[in-house]
Amino acid sequence: MTPATTESKADLQSGFASALESLRKYTLIAIVAWTLMIAGIFTWTIYDQRNREFATALGVARAYFQKDQSVRQWGATQGGVYVKISEHTQPNPHLKNLPHRDVTTDADQKLTLMNPAYMIRQINERFSRMHNDYIHITSLNPLHDENEPDDWERSILKTFTKESDEFAQIVGFRGQPSLRMMRPMVTKQRCLKCHEQHGYKVGDIRGGVSIAIPMAPYRRDSSEQLLLIGTTHGGIWVCGLLGIGFYTRRARRHLEDRQQSIQSLAKANSYNRSVIGALGEGLLGFDAMGRLTFLNPAAVHLLGWKEHELLGKSIHGFIHYLKDNGEPCREDECPMLGVLHSGESHSSRDDQFMNRDRIALPISYIATPLFEQTRVVGGVVAFQDISEQKQSLQRIEYLAHHDSLTDLPNRVAFLEAVDNALANARRYGHGLALLFLDLDNFGVINDSAGHTTGDELLRQVAKRLRHEIRQPDLVARQGGDEFLILMVPVIKEKEKEDITRQLALNATGLAQRVLDVMHDPFLVEGSTYYIKASIGISLFPEDANDRVELLKNADAAMYTAKGDGRDTYALYAGDLAQRIQHRHMLETGLNQALIKQEFRLVYQPIVDLNDGKILAVEALLRLRSATLGDVSPVEFIPVAEECGLILPIGRWVLQTACRQMAQWFGMGMELRVAVNLSTLQLQREDLESSVLQALEDAQIPASMLVLEITEGATLHASPVVIERLQRLHDLGIGLSLDDFGTGYSSLSRLKNLPVDTLKIDKSFVDGVVTEQDDEQIVLTTIELAKNLNKRALAEGIESREQWQCLLRNGCQRGQGYFFSRPVEAVVIEELVRNGGHWNQIPS
Repeated sequence: MTPATTESKADLQSGFASALESLRKYTLIAIVAWTLMIAGIFTWTIYDQRNREFATALGVARAYFQKDQSVRQWGATQGGVYVKISEHTQPNPHLKNLPHRDVTTDADQKLTLMNPAYMIRQINERFSRMHNDYIHITSLNPLHDENEPDDWERSILKTFTKESDEFAQIVGFRGQPSLRMMRPMVTKQRCLKCHEQHGYKVGDIRGGVSIAIPMAPYRRDSSEQLLLIGTTHGGIWVCGLLGIGFYTRRARRHLEDRQQSIQSLAKANSYNRSVIGALGEGLLGFDAMGRLTFLNPAAVHLLGWKEHELLGKSIHGFIHYLKDNGEPCREDECPMLGVLHSGESHSSRDDQFMNRDRIALPISYIATPLFEQTRVVGGVVAFQDISEQKQSLQRIEYLAHHDSLTDLPNRVAFLEAVDNALANARRYGHGLALLFLDLDNFGVINDSAGHTTGDELLRQVAKRLRHEIRQPDLVARQGGDEFLILMVPVIKEKEKEDITRQLALNATGLAQRVLDVMHDPFLVEGSTYYIKASIGISLFPEDANDRVELLKNADAAMYTAKGDGRDTYALYAGDLAQRIQHRHMLETGLNQALIKQEFRLVYQPIVDLNDGKILAVEALLRLRSATLGDVSPVEFIPVAEECGLILPIGRWVLQTACRQMAQWFGMGMELRVAVNLSTLQLQREDLESSVLQALEDAQIPASMLVLEITEGATLHASPVVIERLQRLHDLGIGLSLDDFGTGYSSLSRLKNLPVDTLKIDKSFVDGVVTEQDDEQIVLTTIELAKNLNKRALAEGIESREQWQCLLRNGCQRGQGYFFSRPVEAVVIEELVRNGGHWNQIPS
């Protein structure tokens, strides 16, 4: 989708949202206005109703007042009313000055004159009791206590100035809201008859009439009316809201229909651009003059130009002006614009466009002409960036011929180079040398330190090898820990006569340089590792005529170097094939020996050098094969380690030795047995479980077993391996360090190893009598063992002089042919039963 389409869609959405917002606003205004109007009318109705209540009560009060005044006027006009004197009606003392206050009728009935005020008061009291109203005649100067004003009446009386004064208000009276009204009583001429004697003159305000009307009855009627009115107004308000909602919904539907129509039109207008914009490929449009008319977003992204920067510009002048090979091309040679003249599509799988930064962009494209009836009016170019594809192809090509770990050429590339070198050697009459390098004990490091460390070591080895070779030699990784080196001689014309000798010298010189550079320690993540190598060398045409034979012979020579003690090189010799065949036969024989149970154990006593008492025995493996005969452990154990058979063989040795200990233990012979562990066994995670299972199956205590490990096996032992040995040692299993002095163990590593015994290697014992250096090494080892609270044990003692020298230097334990060769278990049993001394062992 183009920015213009996006902006147009955004404008439509914005307009619709604005219209909806206005509709919401006006709807809210209408609701508020309608609510305020209904509330105002209802409030005014309540106010009017309250006024009506007040007016009605005031009318009643005024009527009471007029009644009071009418009765007074009537009584005054008549001159009073005579009533019978009784207990409740006594002669009025205020009228005593009137001569005719009291009269006697012809019937001898005594009557007394009752003035209007007294008569009205009694009438009002009776009326108040009947109707719960209150009518009280009061004055600031009352003649009777009954006429004493209350606080409200007193305050009102003080405000009266004329007869027309009136005061009315709703106040709390006798615990309920009441309308209280008060009107003044003005002295008339007719009133002087009774009141002149009190100092009143005509026109004087002599008091007032106070009336209290309870509002409860009026408010009750008013509340019923207000409830009806409120219900009516509420219904009108709800109807109004429904009307507003109905109108709002119709208006919203109208807006939505209008918006949908607008969007449909917008979609119809932008459909083509939307489809084009959704394409992952770049699209360019140009007219019949080759000028750009549109770019889709993908084209804008790939080329870096903005659409308005290219519109109207020449597609050839700005984007496509180079040939496939990078050379400039004229506009009339531009194949893309050629579709305007040919009327046919044109495609290219590998071309280039220039981006905004004038950097060539690898692309593939197809240019298609656009027609208006039969006339070409322009064209469309669909293109895609093939940079990643080209890089991937280059990467695939590279990986097909290089090792991904070391970046060295791989076996495929190496064999191709060998074929080319052989062709040149045959053509120009010179030779070749192929070196086959295998890292010694690399598998041990890889298993113990982890594959990450192993990979880094291989990279460092590759770096050192690359540094040692010269052009046009080639070094490659064969796979695993094997490397190949192709050596092409650079020999002058006069040296061609001695080409073979010179080639062999150069090859052995390179092999020695490689071995020397491998002696330097390797540092990986703060840890130091030592790696040695074995190198086999095969020459063309002396040793082989083709690459297969050349590679096979170099491999055979490498095994010769391994057989010679490793860390060396060997040239191919004719009898190597026989030795390689023998090795394969030996490997096959080892597999058969496991199946046919042709292995057996013999035991060599370990004695106390002081008195010759047998302290323990070492279990040693022997092989008597039906096909190979008796095979020396020196011959078959290295082969077993290389092919991995040492693991099942080692388990068999451990289980067999434990069963023999159990048998001896049942016979009352508590004889410890030392079992050798190979380097591969030491690195295995299941070592602990294998040892514990063997002890459990044999039902013997762990303290009866001693495990022997070589010093070389501990060189690259990881902390995990050390912890594994420590756990075995904590169980009571003895640990001995075999061949001590032949490796590169540091004192710090030795201190951390959980071993009980240091076994002095036979190579030092052999010279302990004749060689001062060997004697010093043996003495140092014995002292070191004492200082580390460990035992020293000498192996390979073959003479009385060696025994006495070792004893003299403080060594307490030893083993060797001088005491006994390895013997069968029954011989050990007989010896122990006869006292258990070495000098009783048969030779």
